Amino acid sequence: MIPMPNSLDRLFDDALHRGLFSAASLLVAGPSGIAFERTWGTTRRGGPPVTPETGFDLASLTKPMATASLYLWETAAGRLDLEDPLARFFPRRLLSRSTADIRLRHLLSHSSGLPAYRPYFRELIHAPPETRRERLACCILSEETEAPPGRRSRYSDLGYILLGFILEDCGGRSLDDAASEFFRIAGCRDQLGYRQFPPPERAESVPERARNERDRWVATEQCSWRNRLLQGEVHDENAFCLGGVAGHAGLFGTARSVWLWLARLWRWYRGEGAGAGSLGDGMRRFWTRQTTREDNRWTLGFDTPSDTGSSTGGRFSERTVGHLGFTGTSFWLDLEQEIAVILLTNRVHPSRYDERIRTFRPLVHDSVMAAWNADRPAHARPETAKSPATDGGIFRTSRAEP
Repeated sequence: MIPMPNSLDRLFDDALHRGLFSAASLLVAGPSGIAFERTWGTTRRGGPPVTPETGFDLASLTKPMATASLYLWETAAGRLDLEDPLARFFPRRLLSRSTADIRLRHLLSHSSGLPAYRPYFRELIHAPPETRRERLACCILSEETEAPPGRRSRYSDLGYILLGFILEDCGGRSLDDAASEFFRIAGCRDQLGYRQFPPPERAESVPERARNERDRWVATEQCSWRNRLLQGEVHDENAFCLGGVAGHAGLFGTARSVWLWLARLWRWYRGEGAGAGSLGDGMRRFWTRQTTREDNRWTLGFDTPSDTGSSTGGRFSERTVGHLGFTGTSFWLDLEQEIAVILLTNRVHPSRYDERIRTFRPLVHDSVMAAWNADRPAHARPETAKSPATDGGIFRTSRAEP
C-alpha cells in the first residue's frame, strides 16, 4: 500500500460537506496489485456508511467493461470481424441510406456518425416489454448519420445499444449471460454484473428487509419520471426500458470489481496469462487510438485524455485509456506510468444537474499521481501538457458524461 496525502481526505470530506455526492470509492493499483483503497460517505443522504463492498451504478463504464470486452473476445475467436457491416446483422430494409455503411469498428470507436443520444424511453415505456428491443433497433437503424462513418468521432449511446443487440443475436444468449461468463473468466463475476429486478413503485411500501438490501447499492437520482429514488436500479432511462440490460449502460459494481476486470485486460495487453496470445494482440489493437479524418481520441471501446481540461488532471501520460460514467464513475489506466485509478461516486444524487464533479475529478487524480510519483526520479516521469485545473467536458450531449 502507498501512503496518500492528508489533502486527499480533506478533498473528499469537503466534497461530501458541499453535497457533490453522498458516496465515493477510490482505488489505486499498479502491476503488483492494489496500492490504495478507501471509501467515504453514505449510500444515500441519511443512509448507512459506504464500504468497499457497496455497489455503484457504473453507467457508461458498461461500454468498455461489458460490450467492448465481449467484442475483444469474439473477434479474437474469429466469430466476429471489426469490418463487418450492419447489413450482416440487420435486414437491409431497416437500414437508412447512411447506417448501411456503418461497420463494427465505427460503432466501437464512436465514429459511426450516429447521434449521441435520443430519449427513446418516452415512447418505449408505453410499449409492451417484449416489443421494445425490436422497436428500439428500428429507431436507431433508421437514423440518418450526422457525418459519414469514419469521418469524425462523436460519442454515441446509440451505437453501443446496437452493439449489445448484435452480441445477443450472434451469441444466441442474453447480454447479461454473455457478460457474466466473461466476468467469470476475469475473476470478478461475484462483484460485477447487470441488475435486473422489478423495482417497487413506491419506496414507502418496501419492507424493512428489502430496504436493507437496497442499501447494498448507492442511490442515484430522485427520478421525476419514475417518481422514486433510484437505488440498485439502473439510472439510464433507455436501459431501464430494456429491463436494465443494454450495451451502453446497466452494469453495477464496486471499485475492486472494476480493478479485477481491468487488471485482467492489462495482463493480456502485457502478454501475460492464459490466452495472452490472440487476446494480447486484441488488447493492443483495442487500446490504440483509431484514426478518423477530423480527430482520433477514441480507441475501440475506450477513451483517452483530451489535450486540455481533461478529467485525468495534468499528470497522466498520453498512453492512458479509460472511461467516464454519467452517474459519476470513472477509471483511468496509464500504461506508461503503470497506474490505474478508479473513482466511483454518485454525483447524480439527488439530481443529475449537479456537475461539480468536473472540477473534482482532476483534483483527485493530480493528488493521487503526485503521491504515486513522489519517489520516482524526475527523469522517469513523463511530460504532460494537459491543463490540470478543470474538465472542459469530454462529451457535449443532452446526457453528457460530466
